[in-house]
Amino acid sequence: MRKLVQMLIVVCMVVFSVQVAFANSDKVTIHKDANDQDADLASIHRLAIGLPMYTPVDEKDPTKEEITQAIYDASKVARSYVISYDIAADDIKRDKGVDIKALDRHKAAPEFKNNIAKYADAYVILTVANNNGITCFFDVYKAGTDDLLYTYQVVSGRWDKASVETYKKLSEQFFKNFERSADDQQKKAEKEAKKKK
Repeated sequence: MRKLVQMLIVVCMVVFSVQVAFANSDKVTIHKDANDQDADLASIHRLAIGLPMYTPVDEKDPTKEEITQAIYDASKVARSYVISYDIAADDIKRDKGVDIKALDRHKAAPEFKNNIAKYADAYVILTVANNNGITCFFDVYKAGTDDLLYTYQVVSGRWDKASVETYKKLSEQFFKNFERSADDQQKKAEKEAKKKK
């Protein structure tokens, strides 16, 4: 009996350590507005995807366009309406006559930021740091004012390779956590409203 308990303890420790070894670490930051209140995430119903700040390190790494598509593909887990970069770029081209896909990123970014408020409530920009593993920063900005509302930082597992599938998985985590934060904020506001009645 004693051996059986010891073996079960060892098995539990191994299972737990495997989960920890392959888990992604993450961090959520909800930024403050001008009135020192948490940014209003619950009012975001349309979220646009901006062009990522990403440079491939290896020739096998995904391209910026593949990363952008992976983010959009991952948005299928979101309940809110997500606008792809390509659709936003096409809308800007149709309405303003500026083809941001043909511009270099230094000229395309301001055009995107100046025009996206017509199509979305906020936009997300992915910044990728390729040091030890893959570190992704998903920054959500309010469209029109460019106020930073929300940051989600996630570090891939040690064994994750820089692939489209890895970026899609990390992006899915972003969308799930963003919506969870917005839902929590909405529930908190509803609870405070009930207290005031």
